[in-house]
Amino acid sequence: GKDVADQQLGCLWAGDYTLSVSFSGSINYLDFNSNSVTRILKGHQRSIETMDAASNKIYTSSFDGRCAKYDAETGDVEYFTGAVHKNKVLDTKISGDQFVSVDIENKIMRTSLLTCDMGSNTSSVPAQVGSFGVHADTGIEVYTCQKELIMFKNGVKVCSKELNFNAKACAIAPSGTVLAVGSADANVLYIYDIDGSNIIQRQERETSGVLTELAFSPDGGFLVGASSARAPLLLDVNNHFNPVNHCWSAQSKSLTCSFSPDSRLFAIAGIDSNILICEPGSPMKAAIKIISAHPLGIINRVRWLNSNTLVSTGSDMQVRQFTVSA
Repeated sequence: GKDVADQQLGCLWAGDYTLSVSFSGSINYLDFNSNSVTRILKGHQRSIETMDAASNKIYTSSFDGRCAKYDAETGDVEYFTGAVHKNKVLDTKISGDQFVSVDIENKIMRTSLLTCDMGSNTSSVPAQVGSFGVHADTGIEVYTCQKELIMFKNGVKVCSKELNFNAKACAIAPSGTVLAVGSADANVLYIYDIDGSNIIQRQERETSGVLTELAFSPDGGFLVGASSARAPLLLDVNNHFNPVNHCWSAQSKSLTCSFSPDSRLFAIAGIDSNILICEPGSPMKAAIKIISAHPLGIINRVRWLNSNTLVSTGSDMQVRQFTVSA
């Protein structure tokens, strides 16, 4: 290549190949017998900030704004192209056939999962986004923008609701009619109804810590929250969002949580580099613990590839998969 990123920084012999490292961080396999590059290993060179998984693909974004698609079976990586993010990506979600992302410059991008070509469908919000939730069937996206909730429908802004608190974590229920929002300043969870193009507060509930991420179970029965407290938040949605007493506890602040597709398990992880896998239907059953899942850094995201495979990413720039038997 002719770009600065194609500059070669070093090389070594490895059996029948010579390996060279590009300025971009890619590792190239050079075969002198065929006089060609037979394989290129790609990946992130900065902390992986967000991650989502769908259809045996893993979608990631890093501190420098790079977005990538991993093949879960082969490990092959494809970078997103087009008018990509130039700075840190704050949050991403998969909504139907779109990869929705928002960066630190308040720019929203909706990118086709098929082409991974960014920049053709964009929006913006007036303040930095703490998190956002999506509902694929209705095309709804709700962004927490400090003291404001902003809702888009099919890429068009339809609602802006002012708040008396700084919002952080956010999740939309599978029904598409309930929104959960966590405060960034206090141990409080707010529940809203989504009624057409309106967001109406229904109730609020105290929590044991400041919520960092929220996730509804796919069947809509539970809401789990990662937080500054050691114990994960678990609420029974069908019982007026009352808390479920359980026996699980992390060693420090948790940053991420996710339900398995069959709603049977959820995973939670964070600063202590461990992953807890819990069964909400059996709250007194001991959690499965993956100790030092990312020993070189904190865990920023956990997501389920399927009901038995968990994926995690973190500040160590690694993407890891775990087979779960419970």
